[in-house]
Amino acid sequence: MPSTEQRAPRPTGPAGPSGTAGITEGNALEFLVDNEAAWGRLAGDIAAARSSVRAMVFMLDAPYVRLAFERDPPAAVRPEVLLLEAARRGADVRLVLNHVTPAFSPANTTWPVERFFRRHDPEGRVRVRRLRTPQTLPIHAKVIVIDDRVAYLVGSVFSQEYFDGRRHLIEDPRRGAPRWRGALGVPVHDVSVRVEGPAVADLDDAVRLHWEHAEPSLGTPGGTWPRPSPGPAGKTAARVTRTLAGNGRFAGRPGGETGIRDSYLRALSAAERLVYLENQYLTCPEMVDALVGAVRRAPDLELILLLNIRPDVPYYVGWQREALERLLAGVGAAGRDRVGVFTLWSHETREGDGGGGRTRILRDHVHSKVAIVDDSWLTVGSANLDGLSLSHSQHELRRPPLIRLGRPLGAASLRGDPWQARASEVNLAVDGDEAGRLRRDLWAEHLGLPGGALAERPGGGWLGLWHERARSKLDGLRAPVPAVSDVRVLPYPHRDGRLPRRSDRPRDHLRALGVDPERVEVLERAGRRPRRGR
Repeated sequence: MPSTEQRAPRPTGPAGPSGTAGITEGNALEFLVDNEAAWGRLAGDIAAARSSVRAMVFMLDAPYVRLAFERDPPAAVRPEVLLLEAARRGADVRLVLNHVTPAFSPANTTWPVERFFRRHDPEGRVRVRRLRTPQTLPIHAKVIVIDDRVAYLVGSVFSQEYFDGRRHLIEDPRRGAPRWRGALGVPVHDVSVRVEGPAVADLDDAVRLHWEHAEPSLGTPGGTWPRPSPGPAGKTAARVTRTLAGNGRFAGRPGGETGIRDSYLRALSAAERLVYLENQYLTCPEMVDALVGAVRRAPDLELILLLNIRPDVPYYVGWQREALERLLAGVGAAGRDRVGVFTLWSHETREGDGGGGRTRILRDHVHSKVAIVDDSWLTVGSANLDGLSLSHSQHELRRPPLIRLGRPLGAASLRGDPWQARASEVNLAVDGDEAGRLRRDLWAEHLGLPGGALAERPGGGWLGLWHERARSKLDGLRAPVPAVSDVRVLPYPHRDGRLPRRSDRPRDHLRALGVDPERVEVLERAGRRPRRGR
C-alpha cells in the first residue's frame, strides 16, 4: 500500500518525545453527549465561577450563540455575556482567540468578540489574546478551565448550528437561522467531557501554553498564573494528550507534539476484541494502516466506524474515499467481514402528512472524536482522524490547487517542514470501565436500544448487531410504504472494497443502498426541499 505520506515526524520538547502528560489518578469524568447537554452544563459552571475562567477556543460566533434555552433572559446564556458577568464578580477571566489568516475567513471570529468586550467592558476586566494561525493550522482545541477545579473539553465550535439534542430533529429552531459563517445545515452529533480532579492541571497547561504565545488584545496584558493543584474528585485514571505544531511555533517545543497520535497507535497495537471509532473525518494514511494492522493481527477483532458521507473540508471527500478504500483493501476479503463502516441519519414522518407514509431523511453530521478499544480504553477531545489533528497537515504536504492559489491572498503562511504543520488539539485518554459506559450510552442513541441491552456481546458479535440494526432501518426505507424507526445508522455501501461513485451525495448514497429517493424525501439541508433528478 504505497503512500506519499509515510514519513513520521519525530517531535521533541520538554513534555517528552510525544508531548504526553503523565497519568493522573482520582479524576471524575462526565461525558456529555450532544451539545444540549454539553453547552448547558458549561453555562451553569461559568455562571457559578468565582475565582477564574480561562479558555481557548476555535470559534465564538458572538453575539449569535446561546448555550442553553431554559433561562430568562436569553442573553444570560450567551458565552461572552457569561464571561463578562464572571469577571464582574471578581473572577480572573482570560480568553485565547484563534485569529485565523486570511482575516476574511469564516473561522475568524476575533473581531466580533473583541467588539463586544470593548463596548461592554471598558474597564478591561476580561483579558483577551489573539494567537495568529493560518487557516490550515488553527487552534482546534476548545478547552475551558473554571475555578482551578473544573475543566471542559468541548467537541464543537461555538456556532449556533452545532446546538442539538439527542433526538437530532431535522428542524430544530434552537440551531438558529443560517449564518454566513455556517456550512452544515444538518443535525450535529458530538461528545464533550467535563473533568474534575488532578487532570484539570494538565488541561490548564494547554491553555497557559497558548496564552503565553498569543498577542495581548484587550484588558491588561497579564502574565501567567499559578498552576492549579486540584485534589482527587473521583476514581478514574486519565491522561491529557496533545497535538502541537512544530516549526518553532511554541518556544521550547521546536518539533511540536504528537501525543494524540501516539496514544492512538499504542491503543490500536494492543486491541484484541473491539475498536469503535466515531469521528468527523478519516483521511490520515498512518491511522488507516494502524487499523489494518490491528485487524490483521487480532483474529477476533471487530472494527466499527461511524463517519460522515460528506466531510466539510475542501479535498477531504476524495481523501476520505481513498482512506476507506485503502482500509478495505488492506484487511483483505476475509478481514472485511470484521470491518463495518456506518453513517448517521435523521429520519422523520413529514409534518402535515397525516401519517400517510411519506417520510423525509437527512444525513447527520458526526462531529465527535471518540475512540473506544476493548471497553477498557477510550479517548475523546478535539482531534479528528486526519493528518492535521495527528501528525501533519495533508493540505500543506500535498499543496492542492486551492491552497496554492490562496497563498498570494494570505490564506496560508506556513514556513518550514510540512511534516510539522499541525493544528492545536487536546484529547483525554482514559483507562477503565468508563470506556464501556460511554460505548453503551452512544450506541443506545445510534442503534435505538436501551443501554442495558448493550452490556454483553451478543452471539453474532457487536458488528453483527450493528448490521442487524442498520438492516432493519434499510428494510423500513425500502418498504412500499417507507417506515421510520428508532435506528439512526445505515451501512456505508461498497462492493469488494470499492465505494460507489458520488457516495458523498445523499441521494446517490441512498440509491446505492437500494433506497428509492423518489419515495423518500432526501433532504440536502434542514429547511430545504429535496432536489429532483439527482
